[in-house]
Amino acid sequence: MSSRSYYEVLEVETSATEAEIKRAYRGLAMKFHPDKNPEGAEMFKEISHAYETLSDPQRRATYDQYGENGGRFEGPDMDFGFEGMFGSGHPNRGAPRKPRAELHPLSVTLEDLFRGKKMRLKLERSIPCSHCKGLGGKRSVMKSCTPCSGLGYVNSLRQMGPGMYLPQKAVCQSCKGLGKVIPEKHRCKRCKGLRVKTEADTVEIKIDPGMSDRQKVVLKGKGDQAPGEEAQDLVFVLEQKTHATFVRVGDDLVAEAEIDLAEALCGFSRVMLHDLKGNPLLVTHRAGVIRPGEVLCIHNEGMPREKRPGDRGDLLLKLHIKFPEGGWMPDPALRSMLPATRRPTDANVDGAEMVTGRPITASDFAMRTSQSSQSRHAHAERDEDMFEDYGDDYADYSHGAHECQQQ
Repeated sequence: MSSRSYYEVLEVETSATEAEIKRAYRGLAMKFHPDKNPEGAEMFKEISHAYETLSDPQRRATYDQYGENGGRFEGPDMDFGFEGMFGSGHPNRGAPRKPRAELHPLSVTLEDLFRGKKMRLKLERSIPCSHCKGLGGKRSVMKSCTPCSGLGYVNSLRQMGPGMYLPQKAVCQSCKGLGKVIPEKHRCKRCKGLRVKTEADTVEIKIDPGMSDRQKVVLKGKGDQAPGEEAQDLVFVLEQKTHATFVRVGDDLVAEAEIDLAEALCGFSRVMLHDLKGNPLLVTHRAGVIRPGEVLCIHNEGMPREKRPGDRGDLLLKLHIKFPEGGWMPDPALRSMLPATRRPTDANVDGAEMVTGRPITASDFAMRTSQSSQSRHAHAERDEDMFEDYGDDYADYSHGAHECQQQ
């Protein structure tokens, strides 16, 4: 087994979300799958090994707290034992553990990400009990845990398949991995032997202008703290709410607006929407005809760029042209002002068949083309069934045709 941590194996941060872990696993699994990469078989096992633990919240929490040996898999050493609390029995024990991350989603609006915001949150966190110094009681009355024989872990077998079992070590639930227990009558009166107490705290979260959805705000050492360890980091993952007007694409904002045919031909200058500060935007366009599907790019009206709030992205305005309702007849004077048509208007063209067009909606067109596609798929499936029914004959036919081509 590799000496790398599961996070290093999957190439993610310790604060990675479940979605980020899943995305990393899929990419690596495709890269090292034995069917595609025979030399990557061992790496594929290691990747699957790591993902199986980190994808399960409970197993991940155990792994984060106790390491690989405190979870489901075997290992020669148990760093989380009783000696580790008091700095004896192992050269690496007694030192504070590396802080872990405690993830929390934080719902924000697009306006919050545009303007920036400071938020104060009240929370409760666990810290070592000051009365018993995180021991849970008097050290002198501690006894070796019977179920685990003072090791802090128990051995078990995990079934991998029919008749296949994998030895593993798991945290002893009687002593919670300490290897020692305290009789109930000698437990700390303040923490009831839990070694930690709960305290109220208030934290301030600063959202800078231009921060993005799924971005993390890290508060060092503001999370829970277990005895003998450094306090966890509090990590807030920003989750942007859907906006009624704008869609964010990087530093740009995308919105939609409707203009009528006269505006598409002659230009316009009017308030079309309000920006994220609430100010009305007077949009002007006078340079040429706007065609269906075209987009107006309004410079420097998008999101501020993080750490460079004076520099902003663009606003992309998708314009939908509203054409006159059916039955509307243009004035002859209007036709004379429009560009001349390039198509023949003479109805008496030799050999021409007289036909009349009837407009249909875009939804009607989509439905018809979808039905046509389904019909083609149905024919293709029937053809495949026919070839399966006459597989041998068809194979002989194909072979004979191939030989004929070679002659």
